Amino acid sequence: MELSSKAFIIHDASGQIASVGRAPANLKGKLEVKIGQEGYSVLEVELDAEQAAMPMIDLHNSHHVHVASGKLVKK
Repeated sequence: MELSSKAFIIHDASGQIASVGRAPANLKGKLEVKIGQEGYSVLEVELDAEQAAMPMIDLHNSHHVHVASGKLVKK
């Protein structure tokens, strides 16, 4: 399956990533992400070329969310 550059990052209040998901490239309509645990948020981001080429586990391990700016950044 081909993936788009859009990612959905579930993170805690400190920016620690709990989960990374990528949207399919051929997605029609809107993808909705629901969280069943308090204290977590979803960040929807467009990945840059380097990030989009990474396996999701590597993105998870090498980045965190800068909560104040709402951006995905390297650790």
